[in-house]
Amino acid sequence: VHVADTEGAVAALPDAPARVFLAIGKQTLDAFAAKPQHHYLLRLVDPPKGALPLPDAFAVIDTGPFSVAGDLALLKDHRISHIVAKNAGGVGAAAKLAAARALGLPVILINRPSLPARQVVGDVADVMAWLAHGLGTERGV
Repeated sequence: VHVADTEGAVAALPDAPARVFLAIGKQTLDAFAAKPQHHYLLRLVDPPKGALPLPDAFAVIDTGPFSVAGDLALLKDHRISHIVAKNAGGVGAAAKLAAARALGLPVILINRPSLPARQVVGDVADVMAWLAHGLGTERGV
C-alpha cells in the first residue's frame, strides 16, 4: 500500500492489535503513538537517547546492508504482521521487501516527498547567470 506521508501510514495500519516493523528511522516515530495497541519493532542505526515515544516497542540496533535471510529471520523471530517503510528509491530496502513478499506480509510504503518547483538550467553560462541573479553585490567568491 502506497501512502503519501507518515500520517497516511498510521491510518493504513489496522485497528486490531498487530506486530509492526517500523523501518522509518527515529524522526517520525511520534505519529505512531496514535495507534498504541500495536507492538512496534524498530531497527535503528544508533541507540535512542531516551525513552521511545511508543508504549510497546523494541529496538534492534543494526546497520546494513541487510540480507533477505537476515530479514526473514528478524520478521519471523518477532512475529511481525505488518511492515512500514519509506520509499527511499534505492536498493537499501530490497531485503525487507523480499522477506515481506516471501512471508506474504502487507507493506505500507511511504512515498518520497514531492520536489518543490525549481529552475532548471542546461549550461554553464545559465548556471553562472542564475548564481548571480538578484545578488546586486559583490559576492567575494
